[in-house]
Amino acid sequence: MSRLVYLVSIVGLMSCANRAKQSVSLYDSGDYKGAARVADEGLARHPDDDGLWGMRIRAALALGDANGVADAYETYVSHRGEDDKELIRDLATATLGQALASPSARLKIAAIDAVAEIELHALTEEVFQKLGDDDDRVAASAAVAVLKGHPQAPQIADEMLRSENAEARKIAVDGIGKKIGKLAVADLETAGSDHDPRVRRAAIYWLGMIKDKDAVELMTKRLRDPDENVRAASAHALARIGVGDLEALGKQALKDHALAVRLAGVELYVAAHRTDELVRLASDPDPMVAVQAAIAIKRPDLGAQAIERAIASEEWTVRAGAANVLVQAIGNPAAAQIAHRLMSDKVVAVQLAAARVLAHGGDPEAAKRVFAAALATPEGIAAAADLAALGDASGSHALSSFVRDLKSSPEQRAAAAAAHRTARKVTPGLVAALADPNGLVRVEAAAALGMLSK
Repeated sequence: MSRLVYLVSIVGLMSCANRAKQSVSLYDSGDYKGAARVADEGLARHPDDDGLWGMRIRAALALGDANGVADAYETYVSHRGEDDKELIRDLATATLGQALASPSARLKIAAIDAVAEIELHALTEEVFQKLGDDDDRVAASAAVAVLKGHPQAPQIADEMLRSENAEARKIAVDGIGKKIGKLAVADLETAGSDHDPRVRRAAIYWLGMIKDKDAVELMTKRLRDPDENVRAASAHALARIGVGDLEALGKQALKDHALAVRLAGVELYVAAHRTDELVRLASDPDPMVAVQAAIAIKRPDLGAQAIERAIASEEWTVRAGAANVLVQAIGNPAAAQIAHRLMSDKVVAVQLAAARVLAHGGDPEAAKRVFAAALATPEGIAAAADLAALGDASGSHALSSFVRDLKSSPEQRAAAAAAHRTARKVTPGLVAALADPNGLVRVEAAAALGMLSK
């Protein structure tokens, strides 16, 4: 299958041991079955040869044999005693290079982002080539990725700020804000009035990060934006800049129907140094607003009262949110006590949030029991990642199985691949996912492998 023909670099292949030369030659000629057979024959005599194992795994990938990849990598690691980081980075590079050559804009964008994130310099030239892509989203992604590494990138990024495609404009705004910052303030201020809320939100976020005082008027206006994410970003940015009538702005934000905006209103009161108002907010009818206010003024006594109200809420999202900030609100010993209570919550997501508190708060064994029990639920991927991060082999095994489960959706398999980052673990299934029938799953697996091989 041509999409699975891995174009491994000559440098990578030449690094294989001498015993693998015949397998390399067969692989180079396109005889992947022959390469696999010869590698197997060599491994029967030399089971600890890294070069032969590398060729066996490469050949299985080229054949699209996911089971063969998983079995070979698992056996290889058992012989070697550790992951072969050079091999998995080589395979990740080949997979991302293939995605960059795909006609799919989504695949190209995902691959460009991965190359930039994990700093795969071997693919820099391929990213350069995407600066002239016909799809503005791809061109914007490439320009942002190499903004300081290619003379044409700044110009193309600037052009993408005026693209007809809103997603391309957002990509350009995010990249310029992150990498150029204050030098692009005029462009960011203009983007803060874009007709697409995603672009406005990105621009306002970065204006806040660079503390652009000239944008206060724009952000104040955007506190009444029809999009709640824009309103929340505006309130956060105003609090960060710390200029204007912060108390009045805080009052306005706290009247908003969106929780994210109200929570940002707490930040505005903090910026206004209104401790008295924050004490009052610690008794706010919304328990999450109350919790954040108590955290802001470092009052565990008020935090405990707010937490009790939050965990008694009928909304599971509020209970889970309370679990996520337990330590901040009331400190470690008290947080562990509450977390133990939440472990019996009727919603698995709340149980997991509580277990994460215990995982880092002195009772990892209790946390493991919760994670293990959740493996068979819709929250199983997250639970497996948490379990694996605690060094439990059952979590790693489950994560490996999730990423290979073709009965699940591509989105679920991609999520399982990404969850390996939380687990901080390379599994046979993750390597095998490089042969997944879905391109986005392959790219996500390559991105995770690239990060884990650093």
